[in-house]
Amino acid sequence: MLVAYLDESFTKSFFCFAAILADEHAIRDLSAELDAVIAAAAQDHGFSPDAEIHGYPMFHGEDDWANVGVRARVWVFERVIDAILAANVTILLRGTHTHRLLERQARKAYPVTYSREQLCFQHMLQRIDAVASRHDTHALVIADDRDDRDSHRAHFALYKNFGTPGEYMSTRLDRLLDTVYFAPSHPSRLLQAADMLAYTYRRWNAQTEPDPRSQLTMDRLRGKITSSGKLHSPGNWP
Repeated sequence: MLVAYLDESFTKSFFCFAAILADEHAIRDLSAELDAVIAAAAQDHGFSPDAEIHGYPMFHGEDDWANVGVRARVWVFERVIDAILAANVTILLRGTHTHRLLERQARKAYPVTYSREQLCFQHMLQRIDAVASRHDTHALVIADDRDDRDSHRAHFALYKNFGTPGEYMSTRLDRLLDTVYFAPSHPSRLLQAADMLAYTYRRWNAQTEPDPRSQLTMDRLRGKITSSGKLHSPGNWP
């Protein structure tokens, strides 16, 4: 069985989810490796080994990372991405451009419209289902806790009973088990890792870096992720 760990990142103009799919062995190994990366960096740079791995505060020096220098934060950020890419995992990255979605829905006069969050979540569930099918197994979905969790659970149940909306990749999510579970990220290195991927994906899709050094870092991370061979059906819609 696979477990999919899923988190989001967004601006007004762009919304995305990232997911990490792994079996129990890869979950154990990646969790341990991420703990080791943070523990070693904490010893060298004087912050707590319990520090959470989140893209925004790491990049901007906030929360657990407020007293860590820029170079150290960038180094840890990249080591975390390296650890994810070295693990036996599948990575999903899906986004939607807010204005393009609204324009398409208006132009096509959709009888039913969907929010960017619901649409992007549906796309992720379809692809998690497809990966599980490819591996001839099933998957459980764990997402970072969010205010609209009840709505996502309700849509998940509808998809299981009646199929996902539209003809493209229509599925009843037969490979996905039970419901979607929402959990806090603090105890889960895998949810934190999904956040790191979502933040990186959002940043390269929806932001022009103000500092050339930041641009070099993002370009390097993008190259590593896209060439890793770990991605399944990445992209944005519409």
